This record gives sequence, C-alpha cells and structure tokens, in this order.
Amino acid sequence: MTQSTTLILDLDDTIFETKTITMDQVSLIFEHFRVATKNDYNPTELENIITDLWKVPFDVVSEKYQFTPEVNAKFSKAVEIQEYQFDIKPFQDFEHIQKLRLPKILVTTGFWKLQLAKIEALGIESVFEQIHIDEVDSPTRIYKRGLFENLIEFNYNSEKYFVIGDNPESELKAGKELGLTTIQVSKFGQEKSQYSDYCITDFKDLDSIIKRL
Repeated sequence: MTQSTTLILDLDDTIFETKTITMDQVSLIFEHFRVATKNDYNPTELENIITDLWKVPFDVVSEKYQFTPEVNAKFSKAVEIQEYQFDIKPFQDFEHIQKLRLPKILVTTGFWKLQLAKIEALGIESVFEQIHIDEVDSPTRIYKRGLFENLIEFNYNSEKYFVIGDNPESELKAGKELGLTTIQVSKFGQEKSQYSDYCITDFKDLDSIIKRL
C-alpha cells in the first residue's frame, strides 16, 4: 500500500446502518412537512409520500411524485428546522478503515445539516482528510460524479482511487463511469452490482484488493 492510493467512502449503509436512526429521532421533519403540504396533496397521498420518504432517498421520492420546486423547498425547510441528537455507531469493522494508512475522503449524499449531524454523532470527522456533501437541494448540485471529477482533478496526485459504497446507482455507477476502482459494500446480502469491480462484506477484505492493485 502506498500513498498514491486514495479511498473515497460513502456514508449511509457503508459506514453505519441507516436504520439505526429511529423515526422518533427525525419525527419533526415529517410533522413539519405534513403541515406544510396539507394543501398540496390529499391525506392518503401525503401519508404514502411520508412513508416513502422514511424508506427511500429524497431525490428518488421527489422524482416519483414529481415534486414541484415549492414542495422540495418545504421538505428542505423541515430538515433544517429539526435539531438532531442521534445515537448511532459505525459498523464494527470500520475500525479497519481507521487503521489503514491511506488518505480517506468522505463523499455523502443528502441534506447538509442532516448529513453533518450523522457524521458528528458517529465521531468520524478526524478519519477523513476531506468531507464532501452532495446536497440534494442545492441549485448548483453536481452529484457524486461531479465531486469525484473535482477530486481527481485537484487532489494530491493519487494514482489510484477506490470508490467504496453500497449504492449501485450512486457512488458505484459514478465511479465506474469515471474509470475508478469500485468496491461494493454488501452488509445486507445485496448482490454484486454491474458497476462494482469488487464486492465485500467486511472492510478487512480491502487489504487483498489494495495489495493486488
């Protein structure tokens, strides 16, 4: 392993299990959103939307229900109003990532305040040399692909980049399209994606991959 290798990691369901955030910890988001949009949807549709928002990434739900910019803004405001006190921990094998003597960069998708609250609750800020948030409500959003492109262009001359994450349609697809080595984290039995070069269940499995490349 050399310093010419940089690890780019996702956050949700890669470093920690998102389901360990319970509904009561974020309930005010949905209460504020429910009140703000009660005139935009009938009660049944609104409850279906809120159910999906709890289970599925925001941008997927927004596209599914064809949210207007105004509805998007209402959810963003609800996220901003909420104060967060998460009781969450990284996956146990994340200790292995911490021990790897390689540059590490965190690239996560979501709302700025919410993602920062997760990172702070996990206590992982010091693990990463850089932290970047792909803000879903940013008018100048460049998505993870754009962030990866910027990192490759401006980062410290690394020869190898390893994109490590769980989402085939997000970081893995973006990394694959850019010709980076993609490593899928399968903590819950997910099948290997077409966009992943490797699939691991434990971060210790990274050692053999990094040495091989």
